[in-house]
Amino acid sequence: MTLLCVPLVGRTVEEMKIDAAAAAAAGGDLVEIRLDYIEGFRPREDLPRLLHSCPLPVLVTYRPNWEGGRYDGDDATRFETLCLAMELGVDYVDIELKVADKFVDFLSGNKPDKCKLIVSSHNYESTPSCEELANLVARIQEVGADIVKVATTATDIIDVSRMFQVMVHCQVPMIGLVMSERGLMSRVLSPKFGGYLTFGILDATKTSASGQPTLEELLDVYNIRCIGPDTKVLGLIANPVKQSKSPILHNKCLQSVGYNAVYLPLLADDLARFLDTYSSPDFSGFSCSLPFKVDAVHCCHEHDAVAKVPGCTVLLLCLLH
Repeated sequence: MTLLCVPLVGRTVEEMKIDAAAAAAAGGDLVEIRLDYIEGFRPREDLPRLLHSCPLPVLVTYRPNWEGGRYDGDDATRFETLCLAMELGVDYVDIELKVADKFVDFLSGNKPDKCKLIVSSHNYESTPSCEELANLVARIQEVGADIVKVATTATDIIDVSRMFQVMVHCQVPMIGLVMSERGLMSRVLSPKFGGYLTFGILDATKTSASGQPTLEELLDVYNIRCIGPDTKVLGLIANPVKQSKSPILHNKCLQSVGYNAVYLPLLADDLARFLDTYSSPDFSGFSCSLPFKVDAVHCCHEHDAVAKVPGCTVLLLCLLH
């Protein structure tokens, strides 16, 4: 089962403790404590307070600024803090691939069995090729990761398909996420492609990475607990698409009839390329709105008269033979 992780990005220990309780009440499976967000963080004083009576399992991340975080100190201090978190009983610790070898040496074999080491790589500009992603996963495995984490950035929604291909072939637990609004599909469909966890924020003001949906959206709109390998993917292809209420309506309808499918907002830039990329039986039907209504008609082998009526949303059924 893919876990739902709620990132905690409060500026104080008390704010994080309040948010941890909210995450548990909202249905999260674990929390990620972002130590680099805490102002004036004092490891020996603050870590025990953060972890005491935390209602959910804990992933600790202390992200440096060179990997998109806020910590600007030296590695030794950061490593000592992560080791302290392990000693205090956290369930997961995240370390960046660039310094993973150094951190493993720093541990000297003293990692508690309970604590899983997540080795992560973040690309804030693009999503590499399948071959490059596969090589990256192999490098992360080689440094002794219990869990592989690869986060890239979508400049086009078709970039997500490469992450999916790597995830389904990965032989170790993997977190594969594609950032930005165009990468939303990677977050919602993580259970379909075997992702170890996906992130859901408490609200739009508490994001730790671009494109993160709220925990409420994952649970109540996309019904993520019911998504699995056999789930069909439907959606609205449009640009812009974020404002659409279609996913709320369609997913409620799908749930009411017990149909194993999820309906997504799909921010695309080229309809033909999208349909060519997501042509497997799992992607079984789409609605098309502006600016793709005319393109949608041209992409169809057959269409009825209604498809040409101005203002109509075009419905595409992917007929598989």
